[in-house]
Amino acid sequence: MRLAALAFLSLLSAAASARAAGSDLEFYTGEDLYAQCSANPADADYQPRQARCVGYVIGASDALQAAQGGGRPAMACLQPTNGAPQLVAAVQQYLAAHPEKRRLAAHDLVDEALAAAFPCR
Repeated sequence: MRLAALAFLSLLSAAASARAAGSDLEFYTGEDLYAQCSANPADADYQPRQARCVGYVIGASDALQAAQGGGRPAMACLQPTNGAPQLVAAVQQYLAAHPEKRRLAAHDLVDEALAAAFPCR
């Protein structure tokens, strides 16, 4: 019985690993993020799209800042006065100005947008 349980757990672990590895091939693209961040207040789904945009940008910004705090070279230097509206506006402007880059990973584009808008001096 114990051996059967161990075998079952091993199979579950292998299946979970295979699924995780496969999911690494997919990512949220700049096009996906642009679709959320370009919502118009007149759109019926404006609020959820805007919330997804803000949430993604803030999450990616937090990850960037954590990486920089952990030793990654500084790309963007945000100030305590840079709130969510400024970060989201910077990303919206960058995505609108660079449609050729939207096929890339959204988190990379957020990093680029924030680095362009809030350069380190």
